[in-house]
Order: sequence, then structure tokens, then C-alpha cells
Amino acid sequence: MCSFISCTMKRYLEIIIENSVAAIDRPYTYICHDDSIGLGDAVEVSFGRGSRKGFVFGEKNSVDIDESKLKEVTKGEGNVLSPEAVKLCIYMKKYCFCRYIDGVKCFIPPGYFSFEDIISPVDGEESRDFAANPGRSKKQGELLSMLLKYGPAKKAEIRKSWGFGYETMRAVVEKGYAIEGRIEKKRVPMRSVLADREAFIDFTPEQAVAFEKLKDSIHEEKYKGYLLWGVTGSGKTRVYIEAIREALSLGRTAIILVPEISLTIQAIERFRGEFGDQVAILHSKLSDGERYDEWIRIKRGEAKIVLGVRSAIFAPLENIGVIVVDEEHESSYKADNSPRYDAIEIAAVRAKYNNAVLVLGSATPQITTFRLAEEGRLELLTMKNRYNDIALPAVHIADMRAELKRGNKSVFSERLYVEMKRCLAEKRQIILFLNRRGFSSFISCRNCGYVMKCPDCGISLTYHKQEQAAVCHYCGRKFRIPVKCPDCGSEYIKDFGTGTEKIEELCRKIFPNARAARLDLDTMSKKGSTESILDDFKNHRTDILIGTQVVAKGLDYEAVDLVGIIAADISLNIPDYRSAEKAFQLITQAAGRSGRGNKRGQVVIQTYNPDHYAVRTASMHDYESFYREEIKIRMAMKYPPFGDIIRVMTADVNEGIAGSCARSFCDEIKARFGQEAEGRLLGPKAAHILKIKGRYRYQVLIKAGGLPMKELYKALHEIRQKLLNEGFKTCNITIEVNPHSTI
Repeated sequence: MCSFISCTMKRYLEIIIENSVAAIDRPYTYICHDDSIGLGDAVEVSFGRGSRKGFVFGEKNSVDIDESKLKEVTKGEGNVLSPEAVKLCIYMKKYCFCRYIDGVKCFIPPGYFSFEDIISPVDGEESRDFAANPGRSKKQGELLSMLLKYGPAKKAEIRKSWGFGYETMRAVVEKGYAIEGRIEKKRVPMRSVLADREAFIDFTPEQAVAFEKLKDSIHEEKYKGYLLWGVTGSGKTRVYIEAIREALSLGRTAIILVPEISLTIQAIERFRGEFGDQVAILHSKLSDGERYDEWIRIKRGEAKIVLGVRSAIFAPLENIGVIVVDEEHESSYKADNSPRYDAIEIAAVRAKYNNAVLVLGSATPQITTFRLAEEGRLELLTMKNRYNDIALPAVHIADMRAELKRGNKSVFSERLYVEMKRCLAEKRQIILFLNRRGFSSFISCRNCGYVMKCPDCGISLTYHKQEQAAVCHYCGRKFRIPVKCPDCGSEYIKDFGTGTEKIEELCRKIFPNARAARLDLDTMSKKGSTESILDDFKNHRTDILIGTQVVAKGLDYEAVDLVGIIAADISLNIPDYRSAEKAFQLITQAAGRSGRGNKRGQVVIQTYNPDHYAVRTASMHDYESFYREEIKIRMAMKYPPFGDIIRVMTADVNEGIAGSCARSFCDEIKARFGQEAEGRLLGPKAAHILKIKGRYRYQVLIKAGGLPMKELYKALHEIRQKLLNEGFKTCNITIEVNPHSTI
């Protein structure tokens, strides 16, 4: 708490106000008389008709306005942002097109400030005596009795439900029988995930070369970026572990990012096995209390390694020595809500700030990342052989067109069925990958062609048999399945297509003695469910694991002998410039789950496009050939890495306003850049998915290659603010650089 008794001098602080309005998203100058308040501190200030929380982003020696008009900082609430975090918030404001406060919230755990609203009892003999014999302070005694009985409670709840006023609460606190603030419980996230230390066998020659490079750079304590390109099963994780151990030996810290929470579980086993309690876990499935406790451990320096998904890049670590981004190709590293940051870009900024080593690891690097390695902006480390010297899995392409001609209308090709039967007979395990959850893709009337759609999002609903509902996969709304067609009254309305739920049912029907389980967003929703499903698979209580792309990401189980890719064409048919890249990555990554033990694995790819270069090269585990094909297309079309693509999306409940705003944005760009903008603007046009959650969406794509980037970024900020101020206040305008999807 700030004490004005210690005031020694007058200072002018630049404060970012906690807000939800873009119009006040700028620094405000306040006078401060407390020397203890500094950069990154949370403060309370007078703003408008009340008080607001704010954060110190800078300091001035003088001001050029009437000092009497400046308000004072009311009180300080402690340091929450490091100087590095403040710099990153400013960076994100400029390059992620977000508000300052959106950046701030990335660095602070949910509910961090809610401790102000909580009163906790001091459980001791004196408290119990006072509660039983409060004398004239009857109300205070009653309040304390309830706190002792029910535990910590929010002030608002105490006032509303318990009937005690703020004066009573304050008196109990002042007498020392209760405290304002959170009681730390030191919760251990994912306690059920056991540490698993593997016996360290000597490095393979390729691992040794990669580690020595990383070791030398870590000891130099200068920024260096690496792309660790290693085939699936080549032992990249062991290289990460030893690089982190090297950083710790120098008194430094480390961050390791994984793309999926399901992968966090396996990573926890490995890293806790190696480093014990030095590992802190951060991801969105933790409770607010768990995330707060881990954040405090990190900030105090009690944890030296942070492991988590993309948000873990904002962990309050200092003196970082190495940052690892595993499976760097994954789209989940790009946030799809404001702030729309790329965790890999933030990782690079943090690595440079800390003079740390950045390691991007993947068997299927992003095209843009591999290009950086070709240009020498990242150093390329290659690991082309599996650590167990077993050959990469044998891949068989099943042409589903030929299957249909032979009369096979099943979702399983003949080859996949035979391989599954063999695998189960040999007591081996199977992974089936289909990137589409639910039972059926859509519900349609065979008489008139009616398709059930979400009224808020305008997209077809997916049939979920277990819930007996039609579900929108964008907004989550659920609808009853109609007995008759709402349009023509026909009874010929049924579900079509295939999802993971149907595959699970078919497996149980065709292979009744096999134990099948499903891993997708539906089965992962409950806390602890992911750990339970994977634990059953790890311990052979499950024979067939069916899932969406989560099963294609980094799962490492020695008994998996077969991977079946049910529909390899789903990603290919997405209208996006990265569709071939995504298809190649998913096929290769899914295939890589097979044959990680002492036996060569088998993979069956089912496709209607067997000659597509993404399918063909993936079946041969040939990234370089795929890269050469794809890079020619990118160069011809001026797509990344040969120029940034910037997407401007306008969204409003009124379709006319959304479209008009997009057209106005486009006109402003043309007016500012003239002929330079010709041929670089695609749109404005309706987004591929026009309506999501009741808002109509229009977009403008800007091929930024050749445009002056500094001026373009400045113009984008100014145009958005101008349109929001001049007639489009209700419109949501988002700007994203190099989105992972343009639909």
C-alpha cells in the first residue's frame, strides 16, 4: 500500500487505465508523490466519476499542460509487470493491433485482483473466543462465526447474502480476526500426472550435434535462433531437456511451449521426472486458483522452468536462458481472440530481450520458418533418423474412389480394415485420426434439400448422437433433432457424413472385443478427462484411440502399431492459401504416432486425391519435396514468406454496416497508398463463414509485400480509429497479420 508520509518529490506518471473502450486506450498523465511507485506497478487512480485501476507504463520529468488539471495517484497496489512486460505490452499494441490493457491481461493471472474483494478468517483461539463472546460487537462476532464456519467469502456476497455492512467487515479486519486478501493454498496443478524419468541413453550422433550447438549458444549468453528439424520420433525432447539443464546450471531459467493441453500431460511426466518442483505449469484448463499459485511461484523465483501452451510465454520469469517452442508449425500458437498474438513472435522478442536461445522444433516446420533457416536468419539443426534406429512407418495410400467402384461404401478401406484386424490380433494399439468431431457432419432433408443451420452463425449444425442434439461448433448452441423437415414436412430428414463419434460406434460394432475410446473437444471438456483417456491408452486399457487433430500432435506410445487417417482431404478442401501445408503437416504428424517402439509401424491414408503433392510427399515422409512444390506457389502468388498478408475483419449485427465498414476501410487504404495499393487488396467481400454468433463478417486481405511497412502499420491504426469514431462505433474491427486461416 502506498504511504503518503514517505512523499519526497513530485513525479509525473504515464498510466494505462483498465478499460473496455478503445477511445480511452492511451496513456494518461497523473501526479504521484510516492517514491515507491514505479514502472509496472498497479495503482488506483481517479478517472471520470469514479476510481479505476491502472498500470504505470512510464514517467515524465515535466508536462506541458496546466498542472492543476492533473489528478493524483490514489494508492499503489504493488508491482505486477516487469520492465520487460511493459515493453512487450507496447510491442503488442503496435504489432498485434490490440489495446494496451489486452496486453497487460496476458501477464496477469485471472482473478489476480479479486483478492481485494475477499475476507478470510484468521483461524485461532483468539478468533474463536471473540466469535463466541463479542461483547457489544455482536455483528462482528456473528460475521466472524460465519467466516470460521464457511471460509473466505467475497465482500459483495457477505453484504448481499449474509447481511453485514462494510463497516462490520472493516472492524473485524482491523481487530486482526480476519484479513483482506487471498490465502495461498499452494495448489499443485495436474497432481495426478506422475513424474516419469526416462533412463538417459547416450545421444545419437544427430542429437549430440544439435545439443552441442545449443550448449555453446547458451554459454555465450547472446540471442540466437534455431530451427530443430527432426523427423517424428527422432528424440527432440531429449535435446530440449539437456539444453534446459545447461541453462539452469548457469543460474538461468527456461520456457517450453507445447501446442495442446493433451501434450502438456506427457510433457509434465518427462519434465517433472527430470526437474521436479522446479517446473511450473500454465494453461487454460487450470482453475483460477491454480494459475494464480503457479504465477506467484514463478514470480518469486521458486520455479525455474515454465511449461504450458501459448499463454505460458507471458510467464513472469526473469533471466531466461532458453525458450523452446515444440511443434512450432501448430496453428494453436496463434491466438484467435484479442489480443491476436503469435506466441512464436512473442517468444522471439523475449529471447532477444533476455539474450536467450530460441529453439523452434518440428518434423514439419512452417514454410515461413524453413525459409528463415534457408536465408540464415535461423540456424538449421537436422535430425533425420529416429532415435531407436527403426525406420519411419510404412505408408499405404487407400484410394477411396477405387473403394467405391469395388462396392465398398464403408468409412474403412479394405486395407485399413485388414490392418486393424491384424493389429488387434497381435495385441497392438491403433490410432484413428479424423479431423471432424460429432456423429455426422450435417442434417438434411432428402426430399427438398433443407439443411439445419445455426440461426446465429449461419453454418450447418453437426449431429451429436450421444447428446441427441444438433450442435453449432462455433457458438455451441444446441437444437433438438426435428422429426419432420421444417420446410416441406417430409419425414426423410436424417444425418449425413462422418465424425469421430460415428467412428467410435463403428469400431465397437465391427470389433466388439476391442476397447475403443475417443479424444476430441467433446470428451476433453471435463477437468481431468484428458488425463484419464490418455492414461487408459498408455496402460493398454484402450486398444483403439479415435480423435481429431489432438491425436496427431506429439503422442508418444510404443505399442501403437497402426495409424489410420480416415479422411486426408478435409484440410485440402479448405479455401485458404495454407490448406496444402496444413494437410501435409496433419498427415505427417498423425503418421508419426506409429512405430515409436521396437517395431516398424504401419499407416493407412484414405483419400480421394492420391495424386495431390501434399498427400504424395507426406506418404513418403518427404518434407523437402513438399517445401519445394509449395514455395514456388507462394512466390508466384506473393504469399508469406514473400510478403505479409494482413486481414482486416469487420463484424456487426447489421450486415449492411459490416459491409460498409469494410468498403470504407478499403477506400481509406487506396486513398493513402494510391497506385502502391493496386493489386494488393483482395475484397472487401463477405467472409467464407458470413455469420458467427449473430455478427455478420466482411473482410479485406492486404498483400503487404512491397508496401512501406512502417507507414502501413501506422495507417491501419489510424484508419481503424477514424472509422470507430465516425459512424462505425458498433462495428468490431480486427486486424491480424499473417493469420493461420483466412476463413
